[in-house]
Amino acid sequence: MKMAEIHSEIQAGILDYLSNHPEESASVQVIYSHWLVNESVPYNIEQVQTALDRLVEHGELKKSIDTNIYSL
Repeated sequence: MKMAEIHSEIQAGILDYLSNHPEESASVQVIYSHWLVNESVPYNIEQVQTALDRLVEHGELKKSIDTNIYSL
């Protein structure tokens, strides 16, 4: 699987989680270890960070600069 596809799958997993838990917010570590536990695609924390950065760039997530917490 290509890197772009992995990042797409991770992004979809994050947005899916948030569609069911819109009030949630978390750090990359929590997202990596808790939000994506049901994903079938193997990934690492750096790939999750890249996926989060892309979601922020596209305006789909917000990132708190002071705390590095991601939310809708």
